[in-house]
Amino acid sequence: MRITCLLFCAVTSSVLALPPLRPCLPAVAYADTETVTNVPFVAWQEHVGKFSFSLTCRTTPTNNVQAAFGTDSDGDGVLSLEESDLVVGWDSGGWFVQNGFDGERAVSVAGEGDMRPLEWTARLSPRTAIPSQITASAGGVAVFGGVDARIFYRRTWNMLRLTGRGLADSAESLTVRVLPDAVVMVVR
Repeated sequence: MRITCLLFCAVTSSVLALPPLRPCLPAVAYADTETVTNVPFVAWQEHVGKFSFSLTCRTTPTNNVQAAFGTDSDGDGVLSLEESDLVVGWDSGGWFVQNGFDGERAVSVAGEGDMRPLEWTARLSPRTAIPSQITASAGGVAVFGGVDARIFYRRTWNMLRLTGRGLADSAESLTVRVLPDAVVMVVR
């Protein structure tokens, strides 16, 4: 019985003395980067009939590209999360629209793996601050049909924040148009 006990103790101490194994992790498939650009603009001018934008990005299962519209109320030249009224874009497998930075989010999957455009148009009237008609499509397919039109446009917007995560060297772009007075922004 003594011999068995000594043998068991010797085997146990040898196993506990081995160095820990460190597993090799696979290479990361997508870059983990973040870029942020803030662009001032004017969302309202007299006789404006349309507010539109298009966002084109590589739609992978892990990247995130979003455009936030809002009013830079503190005047620091940066649209903070709290100042964002509308956030739209692509997030890890689906297009989304969100009421503010922490509001309810509607998601629509319209394909992935290639450069896909999200196009948005709000028809405006000088008599009302609420868009009379909203059209949104992703790659030619209508999206976000049942979302409340009141979140899609504010006359007071003066700042756009474009954020991209996990983009590596892809060629995302954003175009914003306030027509007919030709206020056009193109961000790449």
